Amino acid sequence: MSPIEKIESELDFLDYEIHTLYRSWDKVDCSLVGLVEIYLYQCIKKHKVENGIYYDTDYDNIKLRV
Repeated sequence: MSPIEKIESELDFLDYEIHTLYRSWDKVDCSLVGLVEIYLYQCIKKHKVENGIYYDTDYDNIKLRV
């Protein structure tokens, strides 16, 4: 399995926002860096939901292209 396929398998395509970010790439041909950015965004989003008031807001300062 290639690194791109591995990251794609980890993306939550049932999440509308993640699915939209993925589909927004040209013909769904994400670079490895682009996929990592989407995956990082997904991880931060999940972490924020799971930790609620204990969420580390430093993650909000990460500037992603997506």
